[in-house]
Amino acid sequence: DHGSMNVRVDRGMVEEALRSTRSSYTLTPRNPARAIHLGGSTINFTLVAGPPNVHDMERGRRAGNMQDYQDFVRLAQHFNCIHMLGNQVCAPIELPANTRHMDTYFANLTLTDKCFHVSAIGRGRALDGIEMMAIARGLTLDEMARDPAVTTIISVNSPRRFDEMMAEGLMTMAEYGQSVAVTPFTLMGAMTPVTLAAALCQQNAEALFGVTLTQLVNPGTPVMYGAFTSNVDMKSGAPAFGTPENAKANIIAGQLARRYNLPYRTSNANASNVVDLQAAYETEMATWGAVLGGANLIYHAVGWLEGGLTASYEKLVLDVEILQNMMEFLRPLPFQEDDLGFEAIKSVPAGGHFFGAEHTMSRYTTAFYQPMLSNWQNYGAWQEAGGKDALERATELWQQALHDYEEPVMDAAIREELDAYVAHRREEIAANPEA
Repeated sequence: DHGSMNVRVDRGMVEEALRSTRSSYTLTPRNPARAIHLGGSTINFTLVAGPPNVHDMERGRRAGNMQDYQDFVRLAQHFNCIHMLGNQVCAPIELPANTRHMDTYFANLTLTDKCFHVSAIGRGRALDGIEMMAIARGLTLDEMARDPAVTTIISVNSPRRFDEMMAEGLMTMAEYGQSVAVTPFTLMGAMTPVTLAAALCQQNAEALFGVTLTQLVNPGTPVMYGAFTSNVDMKSGAPAFGTPENAKANIIAGQLARRYNLPYRTSNANASNVVDLQAAYETEMATWGAVLGGANLIYHAVGWLEGGLTASYEKLVLDVEILQNMMEFLRPLPFQEDDLGFEAIKSVPAGGHFFGAEHTMSRYTTAFYQPMLSNWQNYGAWQEAGGKDALERATELWQQALHDYEEPVMDAAIREELDAYVAHRREEIAANPEA
């Protein structure tokens, strides 16, 4: 409808598109051991993406910059529960806006060997990410189309709008066989009607439209059903996350994704301005919703603060602890004969204790999850050790992690080829900013 500039897609076209999608797929980075599976019962967590600011307890809140970007990427490499990188953990604003994506891709590829999200704001940025990953893997673009490595988030400008640059990015990713997560940005009361049922109806329509577009460009394109539905504070209009409504939306969206036989992406965001109790309980609430909803990709899983405006070092550590607890909770429980401990029960008299039992002594170092951030000392011992709260301990932990970080090895010839690609593209963009 050229009058209203609206596109209507009939049910048959959507159903046909869904028949060519994949229920699961794998993304393989330059280190095949870091490949991630999207679909089924697999859960993957990513680093926060997109904040213009960064914060830590020693240097305070500041604009994003390349040094902080690189340090966050190093932390993502260090912590195993972070399975992939989002699109720009913080914006390095000191770098030119039209070429900084290549600096961040280069950091992703050299400082880690994990998968990452590319920017799909237009064709050029998406294609740069695809080509640079192909160089890092030693593949042609045709080969990587058959064995995808990168993904992106296509955010719907809700209500019911795909802007030109996002649509270009989506079509470029599909053209080259790379992964797309179509994600409506649906905040109840602002971008959707105020009721959860209406918000989910709109989310579903927007997501299916984007999924259909990927298959029209290239049938078989790996695509995810994305969800980012929460509510706003009706007193101020500010976004709210980690709410009961957000948790419900995370669960229901997972049911919709399974209905369409698609992998599922969501987030575990919070709205706190600082790393405090609110940041913890909102993140925990949203994480439970995402996990119970069967999310295959939990985006922004570590480091998100201030409604997504800040990437926080201490929040990253808090989130790693939350995710590691969640991973341990999901670990299947063994029920072999020895696990039942019949001999141990026999060996301890009524009213006794199991501290010295052989069953305990043979397992005491691995019996339970050992927290990284939590402190289980009694009050006196905790005071004698310095009386540090969780925030102070989190600061020490991210600093220690950066100290312990080891850069993954990259072949010198591949690094030179990446350098040459970046230099060539800078010249092209300088000559033609639309390139």
